[in-house]
Amino acid sequence: MTKIKFNPSQVNILASVAVDRAICLYDIRGNTPINKIYLKNKSAAICWNPQEPMNFVVGCENSKCYTFDMRKPDHAKMIHKDHVSAILDIDFAPTGREFVTSSFDKSIRIFPFDNGKSREVYHTKRMQ
Repeated sequence: MTKIKFNPSQVNILASVAVDRAICLYDIRGNTPINKIYLKNKSAAICWNPQEPMNFVVGCENSKCYTFDMRKPDHAKMIHKDHVSAILDIDFAPTGREFVTSSFDKSIRIFPFDNGKSREVYHTKRMQ
């Protein structure tokens, strides 16, 4: 596992991304995963939406972010595109209306949670 995040409202539930391209949802009260999702690309970052705690965003090496609903994890609710290189990290704003991503392409992008394109991009030649 490379990243683990606890759900902000249901403190017994956590999500993780692993090297084998899996996204696992766990309930720490049990012994087995609740659900396991395999993507085509390796995932590098994960973050829960603080206002809609059933939704989480996963950043992948294919330069895209995927929003999932933990109640229907078989397909992504939204695909967020604009980076040109692998996603390194993701974090939500406290309002849950937007999230920020950092990428290996030396940029930071702000995405609305319900839109596939970024709202703002920040980059300088020193961002590395």
